[in-house]
Amino acid sequence: MKRLYVDIHKRIEGFELDIHIESDANRIGILGASGAGKSMTLRSIAGIEDLDSGRIEIGGRTLYDSAEKINLKPQLRKVGYMFQNYALFPTMSVLKNVMAGIKEGSRDEKAEKAREMLSRFKLSELESRLPGELSGGQQQRTALARIMVTEPDMILLDEPYSALDSFLKEQMQTEMEEMLRDYKGQLIMVSHNIEELKRFSDELLEIGSGKVLRQVR
Repeated sequence: MKRLYVDIHKRIEGFELDIHIESDANRIGILGASGAGKSMTLRSIAGIEDLDSGRIEIGGRTLYDSAEKINLKPQLRKVGYMFQNYALFPTMSVLKNVMAGIKEGSRDEKAEKAREMLSRFKLSELESRLPGELSGGQQQRTALARIMVTEPDMILLDEPYSALDSFLKEQMQTEMEEMLRDYKGQLIMVSHNIEELKRFSDELLEIGSGKVLRQVR
């Protein structure tokens, strides 16, 4: 059985998303120009984009099926989403940002679990800082720690290096690879930079005008 099955359809303001993906690759890269439908595809998988019809499955678990009237809420999909700007809560400390991803347990239990994740991502000394006091790399690690603490089945990376200069991009790509080395679930990254995706991916998909143009393993 394919670990990822996506067959989704959405029409909006003259744009039509008509995406079909089947893949058991661990790391999937999605390439496409701005406006091709890359981010909309990720948001659909995560459950933050309303669809007209289709089906989404991860590892045989149905997240969305319009025919069966299944549409799991984002927090029930076990899908972690890293936004381009990391979407950290600006008035919450690093520790509280990571705790926000934990849904079960007492406050002390959440804090203990969050601190374990901060230690793993080399953020322990920064737990009381606000996102605005962090470097770009530290913000990225905090966002990824908040995702990983939820133990997701899949992680979606939405152009994580798009705003960086070439030197910082190289550094953060290396850090990201190190942080995700032991992750067992599927990873999907979208970008308009083919070199980023070649470095990251086991399988590459190209999207244009809301459709998959080619899929290369």
